[in-house]
Amino acid sequence: MLSILIPTAGRGDVLPAVLSSVHRECQSIGHPIEVIVIDNNSNEDLGSCVRQQCASAEGAVRYAREPSPGLTAARHRGADEAAGDLFVYLDDDVELGRGWFAGILNGFKDAAVGIVGGPSIPRFGSSVPSWFWNFVAPAPQGGWHCGWVSLLDIGQPVSDIDPNYIWGLNFGIRRSVLKALGGFHPDLVPPHLQRWQGDGETGLTIKAKTAGIRARYVPEALVYHHVGPERLTPEYFARRARYQGVCDSFTSIRAGNAPGETAAPPPAQGVGPWQAAAADVRRLTDQAYREGFDFHQREAAGDPRLMQWIRRDTFWGADILAETEAANETV
Repeated sequence: MLSILIPTAGRGDVLPAVLSSVHRECQSIGHPIEVIVIDNNSNEDLGSCVRQQCASAEGAVRYAREPSPGLTAARHRGADEAAGDLFVYLDDDVELGRGWFAGILNGFKDAAVGIVGGPSIPRFGSSVPSWFWNFVAPAPQGGWHCGWVSLLDIGQPVSDIDPNYIWGLNFGIRRSVLKALGGFHPDLVPPHLQRWQGDGETGLTIKAKTAGIRARYVPEALVYHHVGPERLTPEYFARRARYQGVCDSFTSIRAGNAPGETAAPPPAQGVGPWQAAAADVRRLTDQAYREGFDFHQREAAGDPRLMQWIRRDTFWGADILAETEAANETV
């Protein structure tokens, strides 16, 4: 069985589109499928909206609730609820392209392949500012990508791709592989809990690469990613860059580097020449990235409990709220 797992939090208006596209694609294959939406909202009105959308969706959609904040807790709840031996995690703001299911299943035909994904191309909700295109860069295997808004299109199949190029909005993995690797790292935690942020599916794919898990990129397994006007602003790119700095600090510490002993440069995002508005946004994102990295390094250096959190073997069952309460009790 293939289990489609869709975590959602804070975006009650986007879920019907992905559920509709999943139902449409379900009609095209004869493989057993289940669809589970994992509600990670703390807002009761949004939670009620999610329940109603699951109940009114075409086809069978199961609702599950995960109260611990953060995408990783929701992802792990979905895995615990699922019956399938193959999981695919989708973001709640994507839509499946025609032939997506066949692409995913073809990717998993080889039993030695543990992780499968495909392109994520944009559906823009507004005019695109000229500076945006400087943040689009070539992908190593060909094609292009823009990590700030999770867009990727390599343009050809890649049988043994670096697992880090299977991105979380369109992420297929065998149950056995997910369990063996210990699951995802903390991701998309609320802003006031940023010190507990980790490197999400990147941490998982780093472990997969180290373990020799094979990954496959399948062009037919395409999703459309909604990129609204709120994501096409310098302010959003700066927030995204700060978040990336926190994630990269977490990765650095997990790799054995003591906090405060390393200073990571901003990640390569886009191509020059950086002129006019594009150069202004680049300076803004570079500064925000450094602020995020330095913030996390300081927090980790000053709190042994946070260091224990960062270096956990697995985050399955971890509760950020419980960690916060325990940390506050020791102050």
